[in-house]
Amino acid sequence: MRTVAVLAALGACAFGACAEASFTFGGYGTLGAVRASTDEVQFRSGPRQHKGADRSVDLGVDSRLGLQATLHVDEVFSAVGQVLASRRDGREGPQLEWLYVQSTPMQGLDLRAGRLVLPIFMVSDTRNVGYASHWLRAPNEVYGPYAHTSFDGAQLLWRSSDGPVNLGVQASAGTSEAPLFLAVRTDLKYRRLYSVAVTAERNAWTLRASRTLGKGATFSGTPVPSGDDTFTDLGAQYDDGRFIAVGEYIWRSYSAMGLLDHAAFYVSAGLRLGSLTPYATYARFMPEGLSFGVNAPDGTTRAVGLRWDVARNVALKAQIEATRHSKYAFVDPTPAFTARQPSVRAMSVAMDFVF
Repeated sequence: MRTVAVLAALGACAFGACAEASFTFGGYGTLGAVRASTDEVQFRSGPRQHKGADRSVDLGVDSRLGLQATLHVDEVFSAVGQVLASRRDGREGPQLEWLYVQSTPMQGLDLRAGRLVLPIFMVSDTRNVGYASHWLRAPNEVYGPYAHTSFDGAQLLWRSSDGPVNLGVQASAGTSEAPLFLAVRTDLKYRRLYSVAVTAERNAWTLRASRTLGKGATFSGTPVPSGDDTFTDLGAQYDDGRFIAVGEYIWRSYSAMGLLDHAAFYVSAGLRLGSLTPYATYARFMPEGLSFGVNAPDGTTRAVGLRWDVARNVALKAQIEATRHSKYAFVDPTPAFTARQPSVRAMSVAMDFVF
């Protein structure tokens, strides 16, 4: 249905029915390299990656390329497509990330249908755009547990200004499925998905809250029973152009015996000194459900890094972090690693760009 709508719009333009139509094209990318402090486990950027970095330098953990095209049919109708090439879902290559049609029937209101961004986090819209963030990668303790980045369905976006305050609401409904590489590979599927996100902006401040409900969640190839998966996110950011500070707190509840219940948070801050931005991040994952084990320890990451805006639309970054007890950042552990659970250090460099 998404493809039919887009082709219909293109066909109409081909026969001169939309003289105002225009195309815009852009993209983003990251060239990254990561080296971990051990060969007993592999370090990765999230649970949708089937492999990561060990003591050998790995170029696939953070490297990606995204291409986006927008068809503006007129002032009301448009269509957007985005392809993302990265290491994800057991392969390294292009995947369709977004493909949707949009109607703007009135100022401040957008109606969308197709494959859409899932607005869970503070930076969901730019989660894959490294250039848009001060850090090299988002904290796995918060962004790892909910690895879905898009869904198939419909979305309403409403925006309004009340004096100095800008308000926004995103309401979404549809379905979503994504493979996860944890102890085993599993496909997490939400038979029905509902999400609401509310954002308020005033001067340098941004506040955000979202709640997402996945009805009839199933985990293929695992003993986890089907249930309803509820994910709540609260976030705040301060950015006055020189100093940036951001934090998010999440909690998850699973209706089937609370097997996946947990909470997590991170705080990150950076200071822009001309073209340089040193920053630091602390993140903690607090397991509660029995799927994490009895008396499972908290997972933590401590990271410091530097961003250098070396040219227009190009930034170089370096980051050093120490991570411990993370089922989302680690994959393919040896028995020795599982027994000792040591801290793993990861050293990363990346070049982010947009065009």
